[in-house]
Amino acid sequence: MFITPSAAEPLVRSIRRVFTRPTFERFLILMCGVIVTMGRRTVSRALRVMEPQLQGHWCNYHRLYSQARYSMWELALALVRQVVELLHGDEPIILLVDDTVQQKAGEKVWAKGAHRDGRRSTRGHVSIKFGHKWLVMCILAMLPGMNRSWALPILCGLCRPKKTADRTGQRPKSASEIALQLLIRMMRWFPQRRFILIGDSRAVSHRVACFAWRHRDRVTLISRLRADANLYDPPRKKGAKKGRKKPAPREQIQGLPKHTETTAWYGSSRREVTHASGSALWYCVHDRAVVPIRWVCVLADPKRNTEDAYFYSTDPEMPARRIIELYAMRWNIEVTFEESRALLGLETTRHRCKQSVLRVTPILLGLFTAVALIWKELSASAKDDPQPQRWSQTPCYRKREMTFSDALYWVRRELWTTSLLQHRSAKRRHSSKRGQGPADLLSLPASIRSMILWHLSAAA
Repeated sequence: MFITPSAAEPLVRSIRRVFTRPTFERFLILMCGVIVTMGRRTVSRALRVMEPQLQGHWCNYHRLYSQARYSMWELALALVRQVVELLHGDEPIILLVDDTVQQKAGEKVWAKGAHRDGRRSTRGHVSIKFGHKWLVMCILAMLPGMNRSWALPILCGLCRPKKTADRTGQRPKSASEIALQLLIRMMRWFPQRRFILIGDSRAVSHRVACFAWRHRDRVTLISRLRADANLYDPPRKKGAKKGRKKPAPREQIQGLPKHTETTAWYGSSRREVTHASGSALWYCVHDRAVVPIRWVCVLADPKRNTEDAYFYSTDPEMPARRIIELYAMRWNIEVTFEESRALLGLETTRHRCKQSVLRVTPILLGLFTAVALIWKELSASAKDDPQPQRWSQTPCYRKREMTFSDALYWVRRELWTTSLLQHRSAKRRHSSKRGQGPADLLSLPASIRSMILWHLSAAA
């Protein structure tokens, strides 16, 4: 039986009931292998690292993605509850949503389609990537030892364009539709909590804003606004939806008072910005509905080569500075995507059947959150130990702040020292008694053991 580190026990206990006993043990071994392995996160590579721990044939582990019976919703709920416990008191849960495209090769990959790649596209050039487009929802949380909040993935859904949906016999789903469904799911799971949903205009639409306004006692939405948005005054006649037409935001800013403030900005920095704001009813022709909003324009800065940026909140009373600072937090989800690709092999798996496609990506994104939760327990149990404060420093590069690669380093190190190498050491001690070789790694000098552990645990 695989022995998990004590720091991982709270998370392991929460997901144990989701699986049957044999499936749970195989799932635990496979996830441990995905965390400690390097390079591609295929099942075969993960199992090669965990080979001494395996029980039964390798195909039993390959079927965990494609054939094993367990609910991804129940698995997500167990993870979400662990993340919500990181938050303090009854403060609103800040949800970040954004879409990301994973490239997949092969003609038989289920639901593969052509999607716009936001990372490589510009205004004058649209880059197309063939694969899957996922809408990911994260919770913004602060972890010990970090100087910024982390976007921890909790839920995601596969976006299906009409052409792809027709080919697979599924209903088309846009990113904003999935964002609304995931928001409703969170509201049902936590009926006593309030939420602040932050996303760009592709991830949340006017329909989501209407939903947030109808449930304004529990949800506040913050997103980007078009410079030519349809804005109206409140209605004067009883029963009317909207009043007199107002100029577009880019036309109003000329006559509005300007305010210069130092606000929190991207990358945990602070920046002096000049902004103008106003309140209005936002009307959409497609939905034929109005939403009271507070909109803000961050004026262009020629020195930084930036253009006017427009934001809005479904809470008309929210201060303009608060809207700017909350939307700047959305950048944390982009950092999560990049680190998941670089350190957890998000786009390196091989799977093509429907069940595997719908499971692999959510599980890999969930591992990002799992590593953060295990690190939180490690830091709590090592308050008196100065060693974790050195992180994973190298002689020629000193970090000023802790990153996900450092958290992953210490989680890997904990797995190697308390689980994987202990298992191998027991086997080596047993074989050495019979005169079949040296004792174990404990017989090596401390400097050699430390060097071996660093190479096994280094994230990047």
